[in-house]
Amino acid sequence: MTPSMTTRPAAAGDKARIRQLYEAALRHHIEIIWGWDDAWQQAYFDKAFLDLSTRVIEVDGRFAGYLQVDHGNDEDYLSMLVLDAGFRSEGVGARLLAAIQAESGHAGRGIYLRVFRTNAAARRFYEREGWMLVGDEGDFLVMRPGVCVSVA
Repeated sequence: MTPSMTTRPAAAGDKARIRQLYEAALRHHIEIIWGWDDAWQQAYFDKAFLDLSTRVIEVDGRFAGYLQVDHGNDEDYLSMLVLDAGFRSEGVGARLLAAIQAESGHAGRGIYLRVFRTNAAARRFYEREGWMLVGDEGDFLVMRPGVCVSVA
């Protein structure tokens, strides 16, 4: 039986839990690339929480993660799709990614994301879902659905 999955706009009361998940998922990569600066990370997180469309992901009514999308005129930027470790490899991410991609397509916009070069697991996930590398920004690899270019 497929679990029930929903998203809802993040509320102020969700912020601390989302911040914990952000750090758990990304701190390792950030430390490797730039080093972790608590004050800078908090300011960056606070700005993204306010400026982007932040949604809480719930599976069977339980907090499972969050996503953030920057909706543009011509294309959307999937800034974050972060699942709690207990909800990974359950098909939740794939379902969400397909829904996000469809929403952008229905609005007549393309979509892209950036993944840390050091995050091989995330890159494999997106590649399994049909996303291709389209650019190399040094610390980040740029991906889009169904387009392919050669990136080292």
